[in-house]
Amino acid sequence: MFSIALVFVVLLSSCTGESAGDVNQDRIYAEYEQFYNSNTGITTAIARFRFGGFLGTILELDSTDNVKFNGDDMSYSIFWGAHIREYVGNIPPGTFVYTNLAGNVFTNTVPAFEAIDFPLNFTQLSRSTPYDFQWSGTPIAQNQEVSVYIGSWAWGDNSWNYTNNVGASNLVFGIPSLSNLPLGTSTVYLDRTTKKTTIQGTSRGGVIKGKFRAPNRVINVVN
Repeated sequence: MFSIALVFVVLLSSCTGESAGDVNQDRIYAEYEQFYNSNTGITTAIARFRFGGFLGTILELDSTDNVKFNGDDMSYSIFWGAHIREYVGNIPPGTFVYTNLAGNVFTNTVPAFEAIDFPLNFTQLSRSTPYDFQWSGTPIAQNQEVSVYIGSWAWGDNSWNYTNNVGASNLVFGIPSLSNLPLGTSTVYLDRTTKKTTIQGTSRGGVIKGKFRAPNRVINVVN
């Protein structure tokens, strides 16, 4: 229990933002995301700021600089490591407006993003047999990606598959990936994302994306 609590504290500490007022405003990298989770029925607008680039220190805006989504103020959350705002339902793509301490205003609208779902017969995987995962939804278009995560409670016992190939309508799960999974039930997460890396921002740039998560699927893993 102590080790789990310690890990939780470390994770929360890593998400605590340093003040954006303490850094060069032109070196702030912005990540904007509109995330609809079918499992909760909630859309979360997420604005994350980092110093220097996409791997930089997470920053928290203070009382002078601010970010809004569809005109609504966004509050900082240590759990997300970002400024967020939640909405009921799958709302249309919205607009982020970020005003920095230098008085610069950057406006970015989320690109249109699509729904996705699991194939109806996806109920089981074998650790010793490759699987052709054909999702329910349109093939991948430009600037889109699909990811499938198969997880369990055991550390390292998971599988992650991803594609951004234009025109793709499936993912192939190979044996090396599937062999990590424990026998029994596992939860599968399916995301489809549309993103753009050309945004209004500082010289450090950023990314904006819309993401749709399908209802999670619980499957059985066999040998």
